[in-house]
Amino acid sequence: MALALDSFLTSPSLTRLREHSIVVKLGGSIQDDPAQLALVARDVALMHAVGARVIVVHGGGKAISAAMTAAGLPVRFVAGQRYTDAATLRVAERVLARAVNPQLVSLINDAGANALGLHSLGACVLSAHRTTDTGKPGDPPVDLGLVGRVPIEGVAHELLNALTRDAIVPVVAPIAIDLDPDAPEPAKLNVNADLAAGTVASAVNAHRFIMVSDTRGVRRDPKDPATAFASLSRSEINPLIASGVIDGGMLPKLQGCLAALSGGCDRVCIVDGRTPLATLAAALDHPDTPGTWIHE
Repeated sequence: MALALDSFLTSPSLTRLREHSIVVKLGGSIQDDPAQLALVARDVALMHAVGARVIVVHGGGKAISAAMTAAGLPVRFVAGQRYTDAATLRVAERVLARAVNPQLVSLINDAGANALGLHSLGACVLSAHRTTDTGKPGDPPVDLGLVGRVPIEGVAHELLNALTRDAIVPVVAPIAIDLDPDAPEPAKLNVNADLAAGTVASAVNAHRFIMVSDTRGVRRDPKDPATAFASLSRSEINPLIASGVIDGGMLPKLQGCLAALSGGCDRVCIVDGRTPLATLAAALDHPDTPGTWIHE
């Protein structure tokens, strides 16, 4: 596979992105590599430059885990979601709002776009209900702590759409305001970034939803890159979840993709962000996009 920047810049298909709403979810180990992160930021800036209306939702899992370990706090995941007590929430909020979000905003701005950080220590655009859902059909409720699920009405979609119409790239961190009026202070919930991003894509009626991670899509055997699926339908995904092929961190990724599809998103892809230009390739439906296309 060869993805060349010059071929994208001269491609007529690039101009077709004008006025298209594109939600990019950024996560995985590429967030720990400034060079790889800068390449994704460049892709975002290129889409923005031709008039696409881009929204970025990011995670920060490894940075949060490192900060928790440094603070002597246990790191625990349940069905791919971080168990969150009050101490974990404080660390997650600090890392996301004070470290990860500003870094990403700076990289996108350096690449030539106009990005704005949106997070729970400033302007928060997400609200959530506390959840006990593992995401696996038939599973009993589990205690996830202060973990939330964002409903479609919990996304400040009018604000996000207004910002993108004004040629601003919103960069959203996934700590949400608790919708329970009786919730104790700080009345915030940790939200899985994959799930939040899928709901954002649905709420803003995105044309494209691109899940950028450190894996080449969905694999039948997680240890074997050669088993990656080129595409998966909703009807194919559910049996893979039931059989355990899709589990752990891939489970919320697929749930986020399905949420975007439910909202009418035209094209959904999980791409390997370690490959230069992968994000731009997914936006342009390039046949050599390194990932898995998700469809109805």
